[in-house]
Amino acid sequence: MKKHVARRVKRSLASQLDRPKVERAIAVVSPQRAVIATENPIQRWDEETKQVVNEVLLMDGIVWRGGRDQIPIVDSHNDKTVRNIFGSIQHMKIDGTNGELYGVPVFASDAESQTIMQRMSEGHITDFSITGQPLETLYVQRGQSYTTPRGVVIDGPALIHTKWQPQNASICATGADEQSTVRRSYTDLNRKVLRMDEALLGQLSSLGLPEGMTDPNQVLAWVVGKLAADAQEEATEDPVMNMAEEKPAEEVVPAVVPSVEKMAEEMKTKVMNQASTIDQIKRSLQADQVRRTEIQSACKLARVERAFADELCDGFVSLSDARKRIIERMATQPLGASVGSDVRVTESGDDKFYAAARDGLILRSLQATGKRGAAKDFKPADGAEDFKNLGLMRLAEQFLVRRGVNTGRMNNPDIAKLAMGSPDAIRRNRVERADFSAYHTTGSFANLMLDSANKTLLNAYEEAPYTWNMWARQGASVPDFKAINRIRFSESPNLEVVPERNDYPEKTMSDFRESYSVTKYGASFSVSWETIVNDDLDALSRIPAMHGNAARREQNRAVYSVLTSNAALSDTGLLFNTTAVATAGGHANQSASAAVISATTLNNAYVSMLTQRGLNSNVILNIQPRFLIVPAAISHTALQFVNSIADPGAGGNVAGNSNTLNIYGPQGMRNLQVIIEPQLDASSASVWYLAADSAQIDTVELTFLQGEESPVLESEWNIKNDTWLYKIRQTFAAKAIDFRGLYRNA
Repeated sequence: MKKHVARRVKRSLASQLDRPKVERAIAVVSPQRAVIATENPIQRWDEETKQVVNEVLLMDGIVWRGGRDQIPIVDSHNDKTVRNIFGSIQHMKIDGTNGELYGVPVFASDAESQTIMQRMSEGHITDFSITGQPLETLYVQRGQSYTTPRGVVIDGPALIHTKWQPQNASICATGADEQSTVRRSYTDLNRKVLRMDEALLGQLSSLGLPEGMTDPNQVLAWVVGKLAADAQEEATEDPVMNMAEEKPAEEVVPAVVPSVEKMAEEMKTKVMNQASTIDQIKRSLQADQVRRTEIQSACKLARVERAFADELCDGFVSLSDARKRIIERMATQPLGASVGSDVRVTESGDDKFYAAARDGLILRSLQATGKRGAAKDFKPADGAEDFKNLGLMRLAEQFLVRRGVNTGRMNNPDIAKLAMGSPDAIRRNRVERADFSAYHTTGSFANLMLDSANKTLLNAYEEAPYTWNMWARQGASVPDFKAINRIRFSESPNLEVVPERNDYPEKTMSDFRESYSVTKYGASFSVSWETIVNDDLDALSRIPAMHGNAARREQNRAVYSVLTSNAALSDTGLLFNTTAVATAGGHANQSASAAVISATTLNNAYVSMLTQRGLNSNVILNIQPRFLIVPAAISHTALQFVNSIADPGAGGNVAGNSNTLNIYGPQGMRNLQVIIEPQLDASSASVWYLAADSAQIDTVELTFLQGEESPVLESEWNIKNDTWLYKIRQTFAAKAIDFRGLYRNA
């Protein structure tokens, strides 16, 4: 069936309490079930940000009104009186698979409600419209994205209603195409017209306007059709004397629409009493015609397609908004598509100021942490040098002045609080939040500090020493916290001789599954109000850098804890054990006793790995060790051994000078790469390991949550203690996948 969708949402960033309602159409699927809302993103024009945004209602965010899973069915969103209630949508539920809210339409027993139900059953009424109250809304900026709980990625700019409350469902006479961006562009204007001209609609109803017709498009079309034949004569002709007898109020309006001539005669009889109504209609028609003409002319001049001009005209888009959208359309057309195709959206003065101030503060922060090399490689925006030596207080004041705030009579503490977005400071200094874009936009002083702290943190994170990536494998990032299943396939058994006329033997393969899930790690730190007043840059440089080091350190610890914890795999055997592979859980990848690094002990390890067999056969896999992983305590022994040409343990006149080739040395056939990891010392100062190349066989795997392959830094104002709170988070996990590429000398 046709699905009528109407959304009317206006975002209020300054207040979480004053939220306009959402009005969104639903389609009647059957008399027993109606789909009320879905999570499908719908594009609409956002009056506040002056751009087209994706809008989503999250089903998981529904808050039932009074705990009841039903809402009333009303007439045309008019819930001011109980007389307009025809029934209710009951037993509302959420379809978790499809992300839909549905319910059962139940009508009252009175005659009028039963008539409407009959019309719906006969297919004459097909559309409902849902009214909802947004409770919490998340704004996603352009260039960023949001993933819904059901895995749908919504690109910014977008409005995500994370909490909302269904209010009522309305019977609608006609619907609009769900894919029509024109309809969505004038929904807010439509609501304003209805509020302003309720009296006019009542007067038009007395002139024969069909019941329930409130859409401005339909009203204007009806008026134009009825007045076209005699529009010029109404201002000059006298009222017709033979006035038709007026119908009683209780008489049913005929189903057949009167002819144009008859309608004109009836309207002439009432022209004396309706003069103001006719004048108002004429003015509306004339103003709309001027708007349409101007939009069509602007589109023609810009060489924009006629269909787009018609969308703007039919969508009741204001002339000023239409001109902005025409420019946006020209900027997004393919190169060479029209004369206007060379229009480009460039940086504004505010954007350039913010970029220069941000990069200047980043340069200063990098130098404060001693990362002069990183500062040298950093490519700052033009003008960044002008801000590199500017103190935090002076920088904060410049942001406020640029946003139109008069700081002449303010002291430094108030300037710092205002720049950081303190609601108390904004109120005390009588700064209008709506005009104070430094309070909540991406170009604010608070976001400047966030960008600087984030750059310092990530730089320290990238430069922090770690070794796990030299031998372990980074798995593909996962979208959620569900179990990750990694399959360890067995080898295909060796081929066999096939005698003449014999069937080829069928070979089977087996596998083991290792499961794990990512875990969230994090910490927080804060920048106090006093920090800005005192111009203490450590909070934006050294502290984030230390957290960046800690994030990398935690990764390293997680990977090496897989070796030191020696947990059991899915076959019930410990990762390292001496049990024969033929026995259940046997891995045979650990020495029987502890021993220092030598040609003998390394040879034992080599033999163990080279002769590892398949999971379901005696096929020898010939796994080659490549890495010698040692704690810092015995690193000198490992380095000395693998870098000696002669075997240090061989005898002779002088120990180590026997001219016996060290096969594990630089010229040997078994040259190893030494990995020194201090994390191992916490478990044992003498245990060492061998690992194969992860390209040959799986060993240990580290997996991140999608989007958190690097630490994520977020911030918000903490009104309790006058601080800007920063939160660092990274989500990952490490797990051993296969034992055959690993060996431990215990």
